[in-house]
Amino acid sequence: MMRTFGRGSPRLSRTIGALAVTGALGASLISGSAAAEPSVVAFGACPEGSVSADREVRCAVVSVPMDYTRPDGPRIDLTVSRIAATGERRGTIFANPGGPGADALDYWARRTDALPAELGAEFDRVAVQPRGLRWATSLTCATGAEGDEVSLGGGDRDAIKKACDASQPGYLDTITTENTARDMDAVRAALGLERIDFLGTSYGTYLGAVYASLFPERVDRMVLDSNVHPGWVWNEEFAQQQVAGKRRLDDLFAWIADHDAEYHLGDTALQVYRNWVRLVSDQGGGWYANLTPPPAKVSDLPGQLPEPLAEIARDGVNGTVEQAGKVQNLVRTLLSGGGSARVPLVGATAVATYTRSYWPTFAKAMAEANTDPANVARLLAIEGATAGDPTGRFVFSAITCNENAVEPRPELLASAVATIASGGNAMDARADLVRSGMSCGSWRPVTEPVPISGAGLRTRPLLLQSRYDALTKYEGGPALAQAVNGSLITVDGGDHGTFGRANPAVDNAVLTYLRTGEVTIDRADQAPLG
Repeated sequence: MMRTFGRGSPRLSRTIGALAVTGALGASLISGSAAAEPSVVAFGACPEGSVSADREVRCAVVSVPMDYTRPDGPRIDLTVSRIAATGERRGTIFANPGGPGADALDYWARRTDALPAELGAEFDRVAVQPRGLRWATSLTCATGAEGDEVSLGGGDRDAIKKACDASQPGYLDTITTENTARDMDAVRAALGLERIDFLGTSYGTYLGAVYASLFPERVDRMVLDSNVHPGWVWNEEFAQQQVAGKRRLDDLFAWIADHDAEYHLGDTALQVYRNWVRLVSDQGGGWYANLTPPPAKVSDLPGQLPEPLAEIARDGVNGTVEQAGKVQNLVRTLLSGGGSARVPLVGATAVATYTRSYWPTFAKAMAEANTDPANVARLLAIEGATAGDPTGRFVFSAITCNENAVEPRPELLASAVATIASGGNAMDARADLVRSGMSCGSWRPVTEPVPISGAGLRTRPLLLQSRYDALTKYEGGPALAQAVNGSLITVDGGDHGTFGRANPAVDNAVLTYLRTGEVTIDRADQAPLG
């Protein structure tokens, strides 16, 4: 799931416009699926730079209708990657890594060493590059002779559509989850497959659920990992990220505090938080640094108190700490003129909140910046780990604005401004900005999301969901499981994406399911760290 923290801005109003886009998701079209035919797809070399080397990946191009209501109209190209099973083949598993707007071609090759070896031995692994992205027919929306790309988020819908239609008439309106699912089925048919297995992560869970709802007879087994809530598409999904993100930040600060002997950033979550706020502010982060403090511990209190008195004092301190934090946040907002910037520590923190394996590296990077403010190389490297191609941002905006089913609430702009102006939690403000609908501006949906259903599936899907996932909040797991009549495994911790993290309980459960269709557990511990 794509999630962004916005860009810098000298004025509060411009800051709000930038931060309203968060991340890093008409009537239903024809519902028939293409019948399987003998494969006529010729696989060969992959586009330069698209896949990891030495992984035996082969690629092919498949042509599909741009608009499935006009099957004889213009066509677009999709690139498909495949890695053949190395042993006795059980089936073919398609994958989508999320986004919307994430490249898919390299999904299997990039994760070969992380996924169980049995998966590669028993399954052909296929990934379809989604429409609109590079290595497919890219969505291009340029203006004027200079060829400058328009901003797809928060702009004037008519101007955006005019720019996109200038080079690709009608293409923008076809960038939807439903059409992406239909593309996947067209590839299935082109490969001569009667049915497929599917692995989807983050937004890929929603794509998989849409595919299962449209083509249940073409699905064998389906694994959905870190799930989109089908009732939150899309404004509420991204607003809930802010709530989940703050909870996970407190976990991160507490973990760093537990390892203070190594990182020297404070031995309580509150102390680490204060160092984090200072560093973000010093880097020019403005009101990005405005967070509600984590709860104080007895060790945060001055002096030594008997245990009963210490607990009473701690509860009182928690109230005063939060109020003091708001005052400090307000001062910071006033001094920055309401502006903020995406500074290195903020970008690295965004990655660390949803990937626990980054915590030691992040803590070391923060410690380096604490010792030497100019030493931010490691922070920048962490931030860059999730960077994608610019076409990903276009597809993200196109899908989420084309099919957003949650009505905008512009009155919440005032609430966001009030939160910022009073020194309140930046994540609360960002949640209100998302719910206001500013990320799409005047761009109204062109279609309605496909109703999600598990009716007609021969095997119940398997869903995996971390309890404290910072990108797809936990409630999405039970909600999507209910919608598709699936079996849910709750995984402790908060990793976004739980399969392929060297967690034997989860990995073995997925392999058992893919082989037998059976789910033998309903919870698992989080993956080991290190």
